[in-house]
Amino acid sequence: MNNAPEPAGPVETPIVLGSVDRIPGLILQRLQDTAIQDEEILLAAEADLDELGHIEPVWLLAGTKHVVAVPAVPDRPLRGPYAYAVTNDFDLHPSIGSTSVRVFVEKTPFELVRFTNEFRERFQRVVVQLKRIRNNEPIQPEALLKLNEDFCPKCGLILPRSGAPCRRCVKHGAVFQRMFAILWHYRWLMLALFLCMIAGIVLDMLPPYLTRILVDNVLGSQSHPEWLLWLVASLAGAALLRRGIDVIISQLTPRVGTAMTNDIRKRLFQKLQEMSVAYYDRVQVGSLMSRVINDVEVMHGFVTQVTQGFLVNLLLILFIGVMLFYLNARLAFFVLIPIPFVVIGTLFFWNRIYPNYYKYWESNSKLGAMLNGVLSGIRLVKVFGQEQRETSRFNRSVDYLREARIRVDTRVGAFSPVMAYFFGLGGLIIWFVGGRDVLSGVITLGTLMAFLGYIGMFYAPLGSLAMFSNWVTQFATASQRIFEILDMPSETLDAPDAIDCPDIRGDIEFKDIWFGYDPYNPILKGISLKIQAGEKIGIVGRSGSGKTTLINLLCRFYDVQRGRILIDGEDIRHFKQTQLLQHLSLVLQEPFLFRGSVRENIAYGRPEATFEEILNASKAANCHDFIMKLSEGYDTPLGERGAGLSGGEKQRISIARALLCNPRILILDEATSSVDTESEQEIQRALEVIGRGRTLISIAHRLSTLKTADRIYVIDRGQLVESGNHAELMGKQGTYYRLVQIQSTLASLDLKS
Repeated sequence: MNNAPEPAGPVETPIVLGSVDRIPGLILQRLQDTAIQDEEILLAAEADLDELGHIEPVWLLAGTKHVVAVPAVPDRPLRGPYAYAVTNDFDLHPSIGSTSVRVFVEKTPFELVRFTNEFRERFQRVVVQLKRIRNNEPIQPEALLKLNEDFCPKCGLILPRSGAPCRRCVKHGAVFQRMFAILWHYRWLMLALFLCMIAGIVLDMLPPYLTRILVDNVLGSQSHPEWLLWLVASLAGAALLRRGIDVIISQLTPRVGTAMTNDIRKRLFQKLQEMSVAYYDRVQVGSLMSRVINDVEVMHGFVTQVTQGFLVNLLLILFIGVMLFYLNARLAFFVLIPIPFVVIGTLFFWNRIYPNYYKYWESNSKLGAMLNGVLSGIRLVKVFGQEQRETSRFNRSVDYLREARIRVDTRVGAFSPVMAYFFGLGGLIIWFVGGRDVLSGVITLGTLMAFLGYIGMFYAPLGSLAMFSNWVTQFATASQRIFEILDMPSETLDAPDAIDCPDIRGDIEFKDIWFGYDPYNPILKGISLKIQAGEKIGIVGRSGSGKTTLINLLCRFYDVQRGRILIDGEDIRHFKQTQLLQHLSLVLQEPFLFRGSVRENIAYGRPEATFEEILNASKAANCHDFIMKLSEGYDTPLGERGAGLSGGEKQRISIARALLCNPRILILDEATSSVDTESEQEIQRALEVIGRGRTLISIAHRLSTLKTADRIYVIDRGQLVESGNHAELMGKQGTYYRLVQIQSTLASLDLKS
C-alpha cells in the first residue's frame, strides 16, 4: 500500500483516492495476511450498515488486483478479497430502506457493502469506478470528488434541479439590477412617468399648506376674508390637476409594464427553444408553463411599484418630512417615534414570510405540472380506471397549495393591523402634544391642522413601505424563477466559429463514440462505423443497447463526450445546428401531430410549401388516399396529438412531413413498431420510393423490414458487435441471427394461437 498524495479539490463524501492516511488504522490492520495487503489502494469508501442492516461502519477497498469489504468491528469477517480476474460485473442492488454494492463472481452475486439510501449517490459513483478498475481503465477522480449538483455547495440546501441557482444564496440585489437593465430600454417613458410623479407629489403638498392659511388667516383672524374664494379655487384646481396627472400615469404605466412582460415572455420562449432535449428530460413542462404565464405576470407589477409604489412613497416621505420640520421641528420629532417599531416589524415580517412564498409558488408550479401530466395522459388514466386515484392526487396538491397560501395570507393579514396600531399611536401623540401647544399659544390651530393633514399623508406611504417587503418577496421569488431559466446554459450551443452547411452529400462516420446520460457511466462505448451517401442502413439491438442514443447524437440533441461524428468529413459540432437539422429528418416511433389541419401538420417543417409539394409528399408516403377520404380532405382538423387518425395513418403523415423537407439524411426510429401489418406494408412501400437518393437510417424492432438494407449494424450493450447485410449476418449465426430466430419463434407462436 502506498502513501501517494491525495488529489486536491472539494471532497463531498468520505471517499479516499490513492492514499491510506485517511483510512482508519484498524481497517488497514485487518488487511494483513490477505491477498490485497501488498497492493496499492486505488479507492476506498465508507458504508454505514452491516449485512444484517445494523448501523456499523464498513469500508470498501479497491486495490490494483482485488476488492474487499472490511467491517470496523474486529470480530466481523471480511467480505473478499475478490480478484478482478474472476469477477464479471459490479452493481447496486436496492432493497427496502437500504442498498448494497454487489460483485459478480462467475455470474454469482456477492454482497460487498450495505448502506442507507443517504449514501446511494456516493456508491453509484464508486460502482462506475470499480468497473473501470476491472477493465484496466484509469480512475476518474473528478467523477468521485465532484460536488453533488443537487445541493447548494455553500449552504447545503437542496436545489430545485441539478445545477440551478440556490434560492437562499442568490443575491436579490442582482435581480433588481437586471430588472432595471430591462427597463432601460423604456427609459424615455420612465422619465415621463418620473416627471409626472414629481409633479403629482408637489400638488399633494399644497392642500394642507393652503388649509393652514385658510384657518389662520381667513377663518380664524378674518384678516383676509377676500382670500377665501382664491384659496378654495386653488384647492379645487390642485385636485383637478392632480387627477389629470393620475390619468396620464395610468396611461403610461401599462404601456411600460406590458412592453416589459411581453419582452420577457419572448426571451423566455426563445431560451426554451434553445435548450437541449436533455434539459426537458429533467424539467417538468407544467412548471415551465407556470413560469412563462404566471411568474411573468408578477413582473408586470414591478413597473407599478417603481412608478406609483416604492419610489412615490419614498419621495412622499422625503417631501412631507421637509414640510413637517418646516412647520414645527419639535412636533416633527414626535412623528418619528413609530418608525423604529415599523422597521423592526418589517424585518421580522420579511424573515417570516419569505420562506413561505417559495413554498406557495413551488406548490403552485407543481400543481400545474401535475395537471399537465394527467390531462396529457387522460386516455391511460381512463384505460386503467385511475380517475379516483388521480382525483385524490389532485386534491392533495390543491390542499397543499391552500395551506401554503393560508400561511402567506395569515402572516400578511397579521402584520397590517399591527403596523396600523403603531401609526395610529403616532397620530395620537401629535394630537396630545400639538393640542397642548395650541392651548398654550405656542402654535396656531391652522399649523396643527396642517400638521395632522401631513401626518396622514406621511404614515400612509410609510405603511406602504412596511408592506413593501411583501411585494419584494413575491417579486424576488417570481423573478428568480424566470432568471433561473434565462441563465441556464444550453448543453449543445453552436461554436463561436460554427460554419454554414448549405448542402451535404450524406456521408456519415461515427469515430470512437463514447456517451452516457451520466457522463461517468457510458451507454455507448467506443462505437465506430461508416455510412456512405445514399445507403440504406439498419441499426438493431436489444432494448437499452444504445440505438436511439446513437441517433440522438447524430441530430445533436446531445453532444458526444468522446469521439467525433462526421458528416461529409466535417465534425457536426462545427456546423450551425439549425442548418444541420435542415438536412436531417427524423420519424419517431410515436408520431406527434399538432392540433390543426392535416395540411398544416404535413407542412410543419416547411410552412411556405405549395399545395402541390404537400400533395407530392403525401403520395410518396402513401397517405394521400386515406386523407382524401376524410371529411374535409387536407383541411380536416385534427384533435390533440392527431386524435381522429389511426396509428398507421399518423405515422404516414409524419413520414410525409419529413419528406416535404427533402432531407439528404432520413432517420426512422422504429417507425413501424407500433402499427399493424397492413400499415407496416404501406409504410415499407413508401420507404422503397422515398429512400432513393437519400441516406436512410432505420432503427428497426421488426428485423424482417431490414432484409433489403445495404448494411446492418448490430449494437449490444453500447458496443458495435456485428455488421453486414441480412444474408451475411445470418451466415455468421451471431447476435443478429439469435434475434431473428427469437422473433421467428414468437411469430410462429402467434400464428398457432
